[in-house]
Amino acid sequence: MSSARITALEAEVAGLRKALASRTVIGQATGLIAARKPCTPQQAFGLLVHISQHHNIKLHVAADRLVAAFVHAHLGRTVKPIDQMLWDHIDATTANDAGESDDGFAEEVSSTSP
Repeated sequence: MSSARITALEAEVAGLRKALASRTVIGQATGLIAARKPCTPQQAFGLLVHISQHHNIKLHVAADRLVAAFVHAHLGRTVKPIDQMLWDHIDATTANDAGESDDGFAEEVSSTSP
């Protein structure tokens, strides 16, 4: 096997590991949101996406910050104000505000003006 092929495979494995870690923390954050608010997992994911877009941060970063803030609060440690702001935003947002319908699926939004 060539050196270039090995390097490419190592890069692919590193990317897959990063994706798996991101997916895990996104799932954790989605579960925490669904437990904290009366909503479905789909609606909770929609809220997470909304938070990510509203605060202009990557989805996995928003999820990581929410999970870290939850753990810190649960352990009685100080929560960073910027991370608490994400939870405050979630508490103030309903699933419908985040573009989610009652069945948990995103509503279609027309990009044309009436």
